[in-house]
Amino acid sequence: MLTDILTYWLAAQALGIVGLPAARLLLGALPDRGYAFARSLGLLLTGYVAWLAAMFGLAPFGAPLIVAAGGAVFIGGMLALRHSDATEPAQLFGWMRTNWRVVIFYEALFAAALVFLALLRAQEYGFVGPHPWGTERPMDYAFFNAIRASTVFPPHDPWMSGYSINYYYFGYLLMAAVSLVTGVHPAVGYNLSLALIFALTALGVAGMVCNLAAMAERLSDSRSSAVSDAGADATRIRAPDYEGDAAVAMLRPAPAIHPASGGVAHAAVVHRHLNIMRMQRSALVTNPLQSPPEVAAEDVSTETDADREQPQIPDASPDARRRMPWQVWIAALLTVVAVLLAGNQAGTLQIIVGDERIVALDGVQLSAAIAQALSGAETITLPYPARTGAGDFGEITTLKRSDRIADFNWWWPSRVVWDERPGWNPATQQIEKVRGYAITEFPFFSFWLGDMHPHVMALPFGVLALALALNIVARPTPLHLWRSRVTLILAGIVLGSLYMINSWDLPTYLLIFLGALAFKTATQPDMALAGAAFSNMPLITRLTPPWRSYLANALLIIVASVLLIAPFLLTFTSLVGGRAPLIDLPLIGGITRFLGFVTDRTDLHSFLIIFGVFLTPLIGLTVALARDMERTLLIGSGIAVVVGAFIGFPLAALLPLGLAAVLIARRHSDHPADAFVFVMFALGCAICLGVEVVYIRDVFENRMNTVFKFYYQIWLIWGVTGGYAAWRLVQRAVTLQRTQPLRLIGGLVAPVIALVLLASGLTYPWLTAGKAFTEGRHVGLEGRTPRERTSAGAEAIAWIRANTPGDAVILEAVGPSYDTAGMGYGGVSSSTGRSTVMGWEGHQQQWRGGDPTLLAEIAPRAADVATIYSTTDVAQARALLATYGVDYIYLGETERQTYPAEGLAKLPELGEVVFQNEEVTIYRVRTS
Repeated sequence: MLTDILTYWLAAQALGIVGLPAARLLLGALPDRGYAFARSLGLLLTGYVAWLAAMFGLAPFGAPLIVAAGGAVFIGGMLALRHSDATEPAQLFGWMRTNWRVVIFYEALFAAALVFLALLRAQEYGFVGPHPWGTERPMDYAFFNAIRASTVFPPHDPWMSGYSINYYYFGYLLMAAVSLVTGVHPAVGYNLSLALIFALTALGVAGMVCNLAAMAERLSDSRSSAVSDAGADATRIRAPDYEGDAAVAMLRPAPAIHPASGGVAHAAVVHRHLNIMRMQRSALVTNPLQSPPEVAAEDVSTETDADREQPQIPDASPDARRRMPWQVWIAALLTVVAVLLAGNQAGTLQIIVGDERIVALDGVQLSAAIAQALSGAETITLPYPARTGAGDFGEITTLKRSDRIADFNWWWPSRVVWDERPGWNPATQQIEKVRGYAITEFPFFSFWLGDMHPHVMALPFGVLALALALNIVARPTPLHLWRSRVTLILAGIVLGSLYMINSWDLPTYLLIFLGALAFKTATQPDMALAGAAFSNMPLITRLTPPWRSYLANALLIIVASVLLIAPFLLTFTSLVGGRAPLIDLPLIGGITRFLGFVTDRTDLHSFLIIFGVFLTPLIGLTVALARDMERTLLIGSGIAVVVGAFIGFPLAALLPLGLAAVLIARRHSDHPADAFVFVMFALGCAICLGVEVVYIRDVFENRMNTVFKFYYQIWLIWGVTGGYAAWRLVQRAVTLQRTQPLRLIGGLVAPVIALVLLASGLTYPWLTAGKAFTEGRHVGLEGRTPRERTSAGAEAIAWIRANTPGDAVILEAVGPSYDTAGMGYGGVSSSTGRSTVMGWEGHQQQWRGGDPTLLAEIAPRAADVATIYSTTDVAQARALLATYGVDYIYLGETERQTYPAEGLAKLPELGEVVFQNEEVTIYRVRTS
């Protein structure tokens, strides 16, 4: 097992080297030059090149192609660096030598995260363990193995032979690529893929916090320098409310220049903008994350190369360099813990009340339950019944307290938001309004459960997209994608790939990218005002209005994101959308086919249970930096909470809160780190408000998945920004302690509350992973499906892997989705990646919902499988086998328990035995 972990670690190191040149090109304005994100970017680009080659039939998908793709990405990145002026290829690794302490911190964190989750996946504890079975793990394992077995793309569907996967499969492809290159056993590769995702996300989260803190840490020094330089020639501007900093207000609209004012006024304004630009550039490099000198340019005006991917960023003198403060490392680690290890507050509430059903209670019921529990009551009586669906808790009138530390229910904290919806009441035999849950998973729940779903695989690439947005804000000059072709392609791949990994992520991260572009546009000085000073810049930069430039950037990135994944889009049918519009009118009908209207609202207490740990420092920083109108909006947010509780829209408070964040971001535009955090806070508020109004229609026809997917993204976005906000509040409080001691106390309130909530959230990993390590059984990483529980079954599966082509079709028994009885339905195809005629019908109905023709084919396929196994008519069975192109028939214990013996007795007449042991017989179908 340790050898396999080491192999994956080495593969990740190689991916980091592969992605380093591209990271420097794409994220070069960040203090760490993109180092923390190089592994994720290297994996993404390598997988993308290999996928593209296989899609166009240039080479079969497999280890040789993947290695070649990695080499092409590295060489291409180095050549692009050579032809840009961002850095010299020979100096690419110079930053690592100068900042070796930061590199060690990053590397130690990555290795620790990889090993931790690998060891956790190797523990068997009750329902959870390394075995790829239970819940939807069989589906994930099937896609993972099908891509491993596919040589041409799109990959074949393991659960519907003759068709390709109609799902967001690119994340599975990336994980399959690493497992193929490392050569590990598929089951080991599945579990180590989860460990790799966890480690990449941990590194990315820490990198975001370190970069944000580094951008803020030395800003006051650069400001002071800029102010002293500009003092003799330009009017000093009042500092924009940065406590303890000698700052100037940057990037504000400049006063108009009239001919009567003469050249002196014009020169003063131009000088001011030049110092602003110089100060912002200086702030990017005079920070704890330094790189060696890379370019010799002194000013923005020297940028004339049309292909330059990043503006020239001069380095500070050696005297300006200093180590990353240990407080930043602690903040980064705590943020990783909050995002990836902690649960929500439902775990602690379960312990306090002593009943997992507390998640289904409304605010009044929960308050009453907590009060009675704290008073020592053994039986808690609710003020009125909580009616849930028969498949959930039914009607709850009382709660019986028990020791939930000894018997912790880890499942229900992932179902915190409950909406009213129609449900069947078996007592009255009627459909009534009941409370039904929306999924509110958080990352550690996902890693604990072991479902390698698209929303989990998207985590490190979501952080990468956040870094891409931060890089835009951090740049000293605006981004012009029509001149930065390599940046356009790389950014298009990052954003477009999110759709192929998890389509729900693309709208959010595209919005974030466009939001960062809009913020950068809105806060840039009028370039035309200083025309003489910028005379060497391209004409389009001097004359094009900023918002026209923004629209061009937005259009280019959207087009690039679509074109770069066009082969996927052309072979994929969307899973979202109802079968008929809600309102059958022109245009509106098209919209309502995909969007439904929410009739219920998230309770405030549910929202705080999920996001309270992140909202506390974010709101704390908002309050600390609010001025004038922003304070009015914050008061309005408080009023909205009260009013919203009466009108049934408690999250209406997010609207004034988000507006306040936008205003603060605009006013603090000279502080890129703070500005970025407030922009992300505002966008998160907007997304959460949107979920309260509309949902994306799917087969469930409610907002269960919409809440799930968007809240999962907000957990990551607010988790990263909340970690920085907590550090910023502490830093600010320490700065003020000498002059304003009361503010020291006030400034620490939010971080302390957040720390308490974080400790509360750690009850979840304590009572899950903690018990797994102390009470569970170490079984290793090679999990087994029910088909492999016995040595005979495992031998049969191994034979199929070794002796059948990847595109073979194998007939196996069809049974209910989720296979709660553990019969192993769909297990042969899931374990081997070979296609079967029909796997889980319910899931195929979800995946094929957008194609009525294929949707209608699902039930007949399942019936035909039953016919082949059950009929005594050899000719009928042979005709059906030919219809579906079946190559092999699998006969194991599952088939014997599912179909009649008299039907199975004819199988020798349909094919020859190619494998047989005491439990399993495999027939190769005769072609004539």
